[in-house]
Amino acid sequence: MITSKRIGIIAENSVSYVNSIFSVFADGNIAVPLRSIDDKYRIDAAKIDQIIAPAKEGGWYQRRLISRGTNDSAIISFTSGTEGSPKGVILTHNNLEEVVNRLNCLMQLDKSINEYIGVPVYHSFGFGRCRAVSTVGGRFFIPSNGFNPSEIGKMLRNGEINAISAVPSLWRLLLQNKDAIGSLGEKVRWIEIGSQYMNRQEKEAMKNLFPEAIIVQHYGLTEASRTTLLQIHQLEGDLLESVGQPYGSVEVKLTSGNQIKIRGNHVAHSYLIDGQEVALQDDDDWFLTKDLGRLERGYLYYEGRADDVINCGGIKIYPEALEPKVYARIGCTRGLAICRKPDLMRGDGLLVVLEMTLNVDRQQIRKAVVEAAQELGVNAANAITIVDIDALPETATGKIQRKQLVEWYAQISSDEDQSIITTNTIPIPTANSPIQAIFYDILNVSKVEPQDSFISLYGDSLSYIQFSLRLEDYLGMIPKRWEHMTLMELEALIPEKPRISSVETDVFLRAVSILFVVFNHIGQTLIEEKYFIGGSLLLLILSGFNFARFQSSKLLTDTPFKSITPMFKSIIFPYLLINLVYQLQSQNIKPFVLLMIDNFRNPIATEVNAIPFPYWFICVLVQVIVLFSSLFYIKQLRNFTNNSPWLFGIILFIIGVCMNILSMHLWFPKEIFFPRLPNILFWLFTLGWCLYFSNSRLKKIVTTGIFLIAMSMINIMGGLTSEKSWILYGGLILLWVPFIPVPSVIRSIVTIISSATFYIYMTHVFFIVLMSRIGVYNPYLNYLISLSLCILLMFLFQKLRDFSLFKNIHWSQV
Repeated sequence: MITSKRIGIIAENSVSYVNSIFSVFADGNIAVPLRSIDDKYRIDAAKIDQIIAPAKEGGWYQRRLISRGTNDSAIISFTSGTEGSPKGVILTHNNLEEVVNRLNCLMQLDKSINEYIGVPVYHSFGFGRCRAVSTVGGRFFIPSNGFNPSEIGKMLRNGEINAISAVPSLWRLLLQNKDAIGSLGEKVRWIEIGSQYMNRQEKEAMKNLFPEAIIVQHYGLTEASRTTLLQIHQLEGDLLESVGQPYGSVEVKLTSGNQIKIRGNHVAHSYLIDGQEVALQDDDDWFLTKDLGRLERGYLYYEGRADDVINCGGIKIYPEALEPKVYARIGCTRGLAICRKPDLMRGDGLLVVLEMTLNVDRQQIRKAVVEAAQELGVNAANAITIVDIDALPETATGKIQRKQLVEWYAQISSDEDQSIITTNTIPIPTANSPIQAIFYDILNVSKVEPQDSFISLYGDSLSYIQFSLRLEDYLGMIPKRWEHMTLMELEALIPEKPRISSVETDVFLRAVSILFVVFNHIGQTLIEEKYFIGGSLLLLILSGFNFARFQSSKLLTDTPFKSITPMFKSIIFPYLLINLVYQLQSQNIKPFVLLMIDNFRNPIATEVNAIPFPYWFICVLVQVIVLFSSLFYIKQLRNFTNNSPWLFGIILFIIGVCMNILSMHLWFPKEIFFPRLPNILFWLFTLGWCLYFSNSRLKKIVTTGIFLIAMSMINIMGGLTSEKSWILYGGLILLWVPFIPVPSVIRSIVTIISSATFYIYMTHVFFIVLMSRIGVYNPYLNYLISLSLCILLMFLFQKLRDFSLFKNIHWSQV
């Protein structure tokens, strides 16, 4: 019998660290994460046979993690002990695999996942994400300098990532800097949130920022990872305040004192304490946590910790371990207590309570707490609050009553008694420069000298991100190694406002298309001949492109029509509302228009009525989506598409082109425009699907070849018309040019117009007619006013969505 070796691996947030653990698993050995090469306690306690020091390297990683399906020990993860020595949690391969299987099933992960892991991979949460992604054959990115909203925005813009994982403190940072993501949030398909507390409003903000993502939050411990899971993307109301419900073999119940107990195949069987294995489950396999909670309708609500542990940004600190380090630095032995306090960014911050008689400079105490916390792995300089009290509450045996301190602080905080509370020691002074203001705002320091830097003032990982965002916003760029630059050096830099920005090509093309659609409908006064007809056909390609981006994963995992129902509501509801109001007002009811089949009765472009708006496009779009989606009821076809969505699109595109040529030849041989029928325009929608899934150079080249052959065949019938030019040039640009450079001064205008495409399309004809009736005869002025009113309508509808009556109506873009 071969005995497994225990391999110590120095904890690094790097791909080398993950690869080392995966290799240890593959060799049938046991991985033991270590703090350092000198981590004597863990080395001795786990009886380490060998130590690996991984390289410090971020970047992409991909390696298929193969299931072992055994109860053999896989990893020993040490947690800090409340008192005495740390505890090693012994987890088996079955423990780890049960968590991943349950999580991946709920999140519907597949091999297309490209995840940005924003938490250290040597923590339970981060390593769990590595396992989840690798199990389905996906890949993940480990940032070299930690979680960075600007980096995330850039990678989304470049199409490099489609999933993100982070703890709530980091998500709050992103929510405070939404501009770093903006509409790019629509590209995210999967999100997992760590187990710190997030309130309902924050979770709703996550849903708004990432409207197409499967968003899951978990509650758990190292001993019982991801015990409950909350599907944020599916829930509303008070349920968002919960931490989810158990799935699979997992069970949760409460003791008489409301402490949470957990049972399931994911729960570790034992601790390793001082080299000895100690059972952590009782005789009935229940694991008793020190967390408090309540259960309602099967959902668990977390209500704090039964002990005094401080969960600061996902890292646990025990006051009993922190206080001696602070005392050693200030040369005292009593007079202070450290406990947790609410912190919007990190979950818990550090509350330092001092007796009035403690004769030590408060700034010195703050510095001591910062340094002591850093020794325990927490950089939280701006999460420290120092308050004074007459005397610390103690038990008869001299133990500090921390819970009483926490309650006392909560009371005086709500009373806003500034004579008692001194937040972060000293009020922030007036800044003499914008750079100095950033130092004061982000680091909460009392003074910044010219030679001070972010590093010298104890900046931490969270404030690093906040600081860099503010700095980039002011300077227009981020200097290399700015964190080491002094205040004087930073103030000497001249802000740069880039003259050229870039927008995503589909956003740019959508704006251009809708502008020319309105341009063509303004009347013959602007153009004698309609050389610019065809913008709507490019919009149909863009619809297929965005359908592939946002609906494909749902289409492949759910009932086809169920997956597109929310999208249909957002298209059909305003369509019917506008048409019905117009028809009732004009006393001219057109049932074929209301039934969305009037394009079959009037298919020729010159016969399609544009009042109250060119409704043929909405009709064709709905008909094409129904036709396209119905194919996924065929299981074999759905499986084929799941394996190769690009090839599926190419085949449908070729079929669509053949349908177009045959239909034009049989029924419309003399028509110079494409008739507005789904069998004739289906190929454009499938072209958009192909362009989206052409995600490699080879696929782009093949797609281009097939596209050009198709266009040459279609051009035989009538030559290269305006409509075909929009299709040809728009399709090639969308395929090969990911971003379009535009002057910075008009970037926001392009973005706004693109965002308002649906509203402009639906209402521009009405405003054009209205302007003419009230006496605006100048076509250029009419054009600008009508366009502005359409955009204003969009903003009004966005405000309207805030009212509860309209919460379930989603107003989409074409």
